[in-house]
This record gives sequence, structure tokens and C-alpha cells, in this order.
Amino acid sequence: MSTYICRFISLMMLLLLSNSVFAEKKNKSKSAEEQKQFFYGVYVDYDLGDLLMTAIETRRFGMNGSVVLDFQHFIYPAFEIGYATYDAAPDYSYDNTGTGAQTEGVTYDLKGAYGKVGVNINLLEKDYSKKLTPYGYVGVRYAIAPNYEYEIAGFRTDASMWADDADFIPAQKGNTTAQWAEFLAGVNTPIYKGFCLGAELRYKGFLHINRVREGNCSINQSYAPGYGDSEDGSWGFRYTISYFFH
Repeated sequence: MSTYICRFISLMMLLLLSNSVFAEKKNKSKSAEEQKQFFYGVYVDYDLGDLLMTAIETRRFGMNGSVVLDFQHFIYPAFEIGYATYDAAPDYSYDNTGTGAQTEGVTYDLKGAYGKVGVNINLLEKDYSKKLTPYGYVGVRYAIAPNYEYEIAGFRTDASMWADDADFIPAQKGNTTAQWAEFLAGVNTPIYKGFCLGAELRYKGFLHINRVREGNCSINQSYAPGYGDSEDGSWGFRYTISYFFH
């Protein structure tokens, strides 16, 4: 968690400093207030953080982007879509047989699309005379990974003191759904013409995720596309490049 927070603070400082080159002094006169518009434009972004994690972790692939609308430089409805695949087997290849040896032949593969919808609220002072301005915000997201695919095999039940008492759970393959909520804080600032850089820190938690069942046995699913692995904690990070259309 501390690593995510340190990265987020560093990026926020960098982005806000870079904004000093782009922005001129704001004139909060009555004439500027009269230029206030209901709708200013649309941000379309791509997550560079997801791209970086895909390059670092060979077991995963992910990509996502979002569309954010600017209403009065205050309310920013947001819509995010993405796709991810993950090989989670190494996370579950541990000694659960009582023999001291690592579990072999474990499969835990997932893939699917996901979507998120929510809103950001700008906390910075507003300059209504400009189409494109930096904004710092808090927000919320409802997220769903509908009907994503999973394949699970090679798992054993909890063993007693004899390895032979540990039975394999039959292989499972199918589709399931996960839902979760996210609370976030972020900053977005122009860097050149309509291009912007942004950084977000997110706190997330599952609302619902199905268990895989076979007879009297069940496996708790801990991963969903767009959420990641719940065993890695509740904090997430997003670093974006976007273009503003107006």
C-alpha cells in the first residue's frame, strides 16, 4: 500500500509542476464567470500503468481506456472498458498435500472483458473561460466483469497427515461474474495542446464474486479481470495519457 501511495504522491507533484508551464494566471473576474458553459468536452484516455504491468508480469495481459465528460469543470461522468487475461496458477502452487512438495499440475486461467461506470468531482478552483484546465478530483466507480471465462484444475482438498487422503477436485471450466466498487483520488493536467497526463490512486473491494463448486468442494475465486488478485491487497493505481475533444 505504501508503495502505491508514494508513487501517487510523486506523480501528482510532477503533473502539477508541469502544469505551471501550460497554465497562465487565472482571472476570476465577473466576465470569466459569464463564460461558464454547461458542457466543455470529452477526455479519451489509455492506461499506461496497465501497459507497464503487462510488460513486467509475463503471466498477465491487460489493457483499458475510459471516456470522461466535463460538465461545468465540476462533474465528470466516467465510463471505463478493458480486457485482461491472467495465469494465477503459480499463486496457488503450494504444499497442500502434507508431503513438503509443491503442488504440480495446478491450472487457474482467467480472461474476459470488464466495464466501470462512475463520476469524478473536481476539487480545484475553476476557470470557466478555458475549455481545458487541470483538475484534481475524488470519485467512485461501480465495476463488473460479466461472464468472464475461468479454467481451474489440479487442486486438492485440505490434506490430513496422510497425502493419500487429499483428493483432487475435478477440473472446472466455465463462465462467472464479479462485481466490485472503487473509491479514487486523482489529478489530470494538460501537457501539450489537447494532450493530458493523469494519475489515480484507487481503493477497491468485491461486492460479489461467485465460488466454483463441485459436489461438497468449493474454490474461492480471488481474481477477476479489471480487479486483479484480491490477495495482493485493495489498492490500485492508474497512470493515463488522454486527449481532450471539445
